[in-house]
Amino acid sequence: MESSRRSTAAMHEVSKDAIHNFGKNRARLNAERLVAQAHRQLNQYHFVLTTGSLAKTLTRLAPLFPAIQPMYDAAEHLKKEGLYLRNMIEHADTNVAAAKKGTPRGGFVRKSNLLPELPGSSGGTADATALLIDQNGHWLGGRLNVERVMAEVRPIYEVARAIPPPAPLRP
Repeated sequence: MESSRRSTAAMHEVSKDAIHNFGKNRARLNAERLVAQAHRQLNQYHFVLTTGSLAKTLTRLAPLFPAIQPMYDAAEHLKKEGLYLRNMIEHADTNVAAAKKGTPRGGFVRKSNLLPELPGSSGGTADATALLIDQNGHWLGGRLNVERVMAEVRPIYEVARAIPPPAPLRP
């Protein structure tokens, strides 16, 4: 009987410690999750801004460098979605405020057919700051496919690396 009481008391202490540590671990894990989420959002933001800037810059540079023109012409997804999504993200605060007032700005919220398994016929919606992941990759804003952009930009990069730098100017 005495050993049973000691055993019960010991289990009670272990349970108190486990509950106490669970709370500590839960708070630590929650903080780690929030840091990871913020890091992902920052990476997403940088990718969209870089892609948009690249699309804008290539529009001006491709005609000056005939070697990259065919690859740039083939980069349909980059040209169509890159700059558009960059502008939507840069003006996200204005767009979210307009949507809350009931006057959403065109294109910020978009019907998405990326997730056809969702109930209803629309397949869901995604605003310009959303991240969707499906079998085809990562979709930023429900419209810009990261893997597709990388596949379109890689050949441009490889050809551009082979272009010799300009000769230095001599006064």
